[in-house]
Amino acid sequence: MSQVDIEDLFLEGAKLITLKRFDEALEYFEKVLALDPNHIKALEARAVIYLQKDQLDLAEKDLERAISLEPENPRLYFRLGQIYYKKKDLDKALELFTQAIDLEPVYPAAYMARSQILREKGLEEAADLELDKAVKVQRELAKARKVVDF
Repeated sequence: MSQVDIEDLFLEGAKLITLKRFDEALEYFEKVLALDPNHIKALEARAVIYLQKDQLDLAEKDLERAISLEPENPRLYFRLGQIYYKKKDLDKALELFTQAIDLEPVYPAAYMARSQILREKGLEEAADLELDKAVKVQRELAKARKVVDF
């Protein structure tokens, strides 16, 4: 099977995720990973489905594998942080959201996630600072888009 076919399978799965048809989407990502076990986006997408289905260990395994293949990808750390957050391991989640921000300083969702955790730990001031950062980087993104968007 060619690379194009693999991408078609991936895109079909991605479309099914947006329609919240997770079981069908999972079948597509299984096919992609059978053909290319190192397909980062398929590993991440499958992890997202596992997260939706509360199969946290399977999601974690896919993301750990993806990170080992692409350690500079901030989204993978963010997703893994979401899993640890769901597992109620706030310290590990915080660490992973921080790693995502270290790799991608303009990452509003990661700042929001850190704010949420700090609030749950009772650190209101620190949580508010993170929220301010989230708003600030969101503004930077919007400004950057305007510059390119005629």
